[in-house]
Amino acid sequence: MTIRLPDLPDDILFLVVANLECARDLRALALSCRRLQRLASSDGWRIFVRTRFPSLAIPAPATGSHTWRQLAESMTWQSRCWDKRSLQFQLMLPRREVNGHGRQYGGGMGGFMSVVDAQFDPATQQELVVWGSGEDIYARCRQRRGRGKASRTSWHRLRGNDFGLRGGYDDVNTVKLVKRPSGRVVVAGRHNGELALLSAEPDRFGERIAQFGPIAEQNNSVQQLSEPDTINSLDILHRSSGPLLAAAAKSTLRIYGLPEDDADVISPLTTYDLTESVLAASSARLGGARWLGNGDTIAMALVGCKHPLRYLARTPTGWSHHAAAKNERVEREFGVSPARTVTPSSLEAVHYLHSGARRETNLLLSAWKDGTIRLQDLRTPSPFDAVYQDNVDPWSNAESLMAYGTERFVAGGSDGLTIHVFDFRWPRAYHHTSGLPCLGRSPFPRPHQPFMMPPKAELGGGARCNHVVGMRCRWHELSRDLYFRPNAKFFLNNSLRRYTSSSVWSLARASDISPNFYIGVTGGVIEATLEQTPDTYPPNTATVDPNFGFDDWRAGAPGAVGYTARPLWPSLMETGDGYSYEGNDRSILLPPLNRHHGPAEWMAFRGKLAKHHRLDNGYQEQDDFR
Repeated sequence: MTIRLPDLPDDILFLVVANLECARDLRALALSCRRLQRLASSDGWRIFVRTRFPSLAIPAPATGSHTWRQLAESMTWQSRCWDKRSLQFQLMLPRREVNGHGRQYGGGMGGFMSVVDAQFDPATQQELVVWGSGEDIYARCRQRRGRGKASRTSWHRLRGNDFGLRGGYDDVNTVKLVKRPSGRVVVAGRHNGELALLSAEPDRFGERIAQFGPIAEQNNSVQQLSEPDTINSLDILHRSSGPLLAAAAKSTLRIYGLPEDDADVISPLTTYDLTESVLAASSARLGGARWLGNGDTIAMALVGCKHPLRYLARTPTGWSHHAAAKNERVEREFGVSPARTVTPSSLEAVHYLHSGARRETNLLLSAWKDGTIRLQDLRTPSPFDAVYQDNVDPWSNAESLMAYGTERFVAGGSDGLTIHVFDFRWPRAYHHTSGLPCLGRSPFPRPHQPFMMPPKAELGGGARCNHVVGMRCRWHELSRDLYFRPNAKFFLNNSLRRYTSSSVWSLARASDISPNFYIGVTGGVIEATLEQTPDTYPPNTATVDPNFGFDDWRAGAPGAVGYTARPLWPSLMETGDGYSYEGNDRSILLPPLNRHHGPAEWMAFRGKLAKHHRLDNGYQEQDDFR
């Protein structure tokens, strides 16, 4: 008796779906018959998304919102854009204004350091981004209304000058967005030590909800301290019983519970004073803190003391303090020293997921002043530890990090307006090249400075894949090799020659399914969006994410808001495999940079090999195809 594929039980068909490498194959399977089409619609696309993107926090579709098929379309589209470096940038700057003292400010890259946070609600397609601009706080709320339609956008501003706040001393150091049952709120920590809970709802933006102790308001004016305990960082732990806030001040770590209802003063649940036990040196201070695990561990970055990376562990008797475990194998292999200083604002938890559920993690990504970025388990000498570095400029320090699961992370630092995109170099479940036709040649163009030996010729197959014996063609096989997937660095200074002293201070994304993220720089905010050059592969598709992208993301702010927008044209440089090497101890002469010419000036070459190019069309040169 012959058994047809549609006659197999669902459990067997689910295994087939879980082993499909690209969305094209699942679509072809769904078009073969009605039963397989129903199976793909009900569970197939969900299995594909969970299997191919296991490390990303992808929310299940809400009633009346997007579908699993749309999620698969967006995640595969975004993965292709990341691999082909299809990134566009726009800078938002404050306009020139005159304050109450008659002094002009704004209109350029000012001296304040922008700190930014963002949230995206997939059910309502609404994104909220908020950032600190000196003593002011700005927010932009926009709601997506469908493909090809302009979004519903509103801008909001909290003027610090209206509350007697001064530039510099009262600047916003850190912001965090939190969603409560009663509405969204923003937690803002200032240089003067003030920590406040403000409304983030459009109709009451900036309204004071509560003040966090021990610093409180008196007579509607901010209490001034002789020696403020500056708020250096904030981190939110989301729990079923309610969110917890970890606030790292100069000498104390305070943990707060965020009430569902409004309150006048919120007292800390726990205060850990580091003055006597840790900060023995007068110059030492607590620079940042980050939740790890399920809330039983808090990583800490200290400045001006020995063992700068430490953590607090919850015990039955309270919090216990520890120095991060040393991994001698990693120190020996990568030639790094534990005596270096960690960048306090760079701590980033690295989560990995399984079956759509976020696992507890003690993996921490941190940037150090020797140019390295280290991934380590704080409590054990884990074999997963690794050290990353820019192979072209190994001494460039990162100030902020942002991880996308275990697939990639973005770094921004003090070496000007530059953004680094690193691959974690862990095995990946999805490669966008699997959906492209076979090719009997190596990927092109070859990396200019690969920093590693090219793969052997015998590793590649023939002109076509042989699925019967499980052998890929030469192009499909080599496209997965690390040699042809170097890390990248985007230079934005060419668009802002007057502001060469600007730096990157913070990074934030609204969610793991958002095709854009935000960069807090000196004097402004940059929005980075995955956007492919028109007429690239696949043809006749939108240039932004078809389900979560904003077609009008380049639209500027209204004149009354106080901000103006201008596009940036990046230059791209590939920077090697990204691993740190003991012998890589000096900078390398910069190679020629490929200038991104923008959507209106992309190359005229439209050969059949254009979609096989490793980079976006904006970086392609016709000579690459010969």
